[in-house]
Amino acid sequence: MDETLSILQRIGLEEQEAKTYIALLDIGEGAAAKIAEKTGIGRVHMYQILAKLMDRGLVSFVIKNNVKYFIPANPEVLLKDLKEKEQELQKIMPALKARLELPFQDIKVEVYKGVEGFRSVLKDRIACGGDLYSFGVDEEMFQEKFGTIVEQFFRQEKEKGLKEYILTSDAAKFMYGEKHVEYRFIPDEFFDPTPTAIYKDRVLMIIWEPLTTILIQNKNLAEAYRKHFLLLWKTAKKKR
Repeated sequence: MDETLSILQRIGLEEQEAKTYIALLDIGEGAAAKIAEKTGIGRVHMYQILAKLMDRGLVSFVIKNNVKYFIPANPEVLLKDLKEKEQELQKIMPALKARLELPFQDIKVEVYKGVEGFRSVLKDRIACGGDLYSFGVDEEMFQEKFGTIVEQFFRQEKEKGLKEYILTSDAAKFMYGEKHVEYRFIPDEFFDPTPTAIYKDRVLMIIWEPLTTILIQNKNLAEAYRKHFLLLWKTAKKKR
């Protein structure tokens, strides 16, 4: 995409508005038919676009021999418009920041898509610290989906002295076997490969297809999941 066109779109013009304004700058002034021909935009639609540009103060017109000729405004108008918007935004900035500083609601749910979303949640876990309890974990699937990301995560946990407790299937074929991670095993027939983890006041869940990580922040919910985990942990086998 042409850089000029791209920047005009980023500051608020629609693609066809930007194309029309650029075309007018090139030709100086012109009737709607001429502008439509230069831009490849239909004549009927062109009148609508020109009307929007006039509303923005980017286009004016003169009438010659009963024909309306459109004229582009000086591009400095764009800078003036941005400065005015910035001034308006500054007026409400204290109120916006005040809202940000309000206490979080009792429950906060965030949904992350793909591998990068999962990586973001791992960073949150490291930042929060504390022990991590997880079940429904098939580490072979983690290795397949995330590769070295999990290995890097384990290194960060060890560096910070963090511990993990993992419930997995007694039929699991692959485990990372990190020293700071303790495993216990449940019968494969009762194993559900939907990873769920608890740390601090957070509950993390992973859906494999499509890859989605859900992070719920709620103290009571996290405590309920933690108690459920500890109950399963007591009954799980220490060795396969």
